[in-house]
Amino acid sequence: MTVTDRFSGHESFVCRYGWLPKAYQAVSVEPGLLKDEERAMHALGIGRNMLKSLQFWCEATGILVSVTGHGHQPGPVGRKLLDPKHGWDQHLESLESLWLLHWRLCTRAALAAWSEVFGEGRLVRFDRQRLVAALAQRAEGSARPLAASTLEQHAAIFLQSYYQAERSGDDTSWCPLQDLALLRAAKEEDGRIVFNTDLRAPIGLSLRVFAIALVEFVASSEQGSSSVDFHRLLKGVNSPGVVFRLDEHQLRAFVENVAQGPLRDAVRFVDTSDTQSVVLHRDRVDPYYLLDAHEEAPIHA
Repeated sequence: MTVTDRFSGHESFVCRYGWLPKAYQAVSVEPGLLKDEERAMHALGIGRNMLKSLQFWCEATGILVSVTGHGHQPGPVGRKLLDPKHGWDQHLESLESLWLLHWRLCTRAALAAWSEVFGEGRLVRFDRQRLVAALAQRAEGSARPLAASTLEQHAAIFLQSYYQAERSGDDTSWCPLQDLALLRAAKEEDGRIVFNTDLRAPIGLSLRVFAIALVEFVASSEQGSSSVDFHRLLKGVNSPGVVFRLDEHQLRAFVENVAQGPLRDAVRFVDTSDTQSVVLHRDRVDPYYLLDAHEEAPIHA
């Protein structure tokens, strides 16, 4: 188990369609709303457990940030996407926005299943039982043993977040991340449902979302290095290549395009016979491609 792995807090609910914009708008008007359960349940029209789940997902995605003694305030991803004046996508209707939420969940939320599959890329083809076993292994050595039901529930929420066999047109209980098609399923001869996260073209992944991810990844490099090896960008833990499920050619195209476009003054792609690396000049990065790093940690343990 890593120091920060989390296996619970979602109260057995996926991040439902419409939750994030609704909560962002409500908290923008009344910062302390989510800290007052009765008022929040009435204002948002949901029950107590669902309210806890909504708060969990708002914090995990960076839509909202918990502020000690002051309720919540718009988080870095919330401001980028949902700000009434400057937000990219105020109703979370585009795939681009979902890729940014996916990036955040995999690299900053410390959710065990997200880290296992999309952050570290340990599981590419697996069934539910194998995922639960991998989570159990991550949980070894924890201060208090985790119940099997906790691991099962966490695995179920992860799978439901990215995959649903059928969905009716008026169903609002689904998770928007399913639209990214990152998780595909097939039934084996023995009846098992096997999930697959093979590399494929990331439909809807924009240059500006990739630029944000690239800057964050390079900026988080060890010892504050301003450059990163291309292979680490492709295969490293929490790298754009792993989180976005990119192959070498796709990653190279994204790097070259951001170096010539959104980050042309801040990023240089060194591509020689013996060296492939990305060099970042942090002081030249347009603030448009930065997420605020100064935020409080989520309150859920």
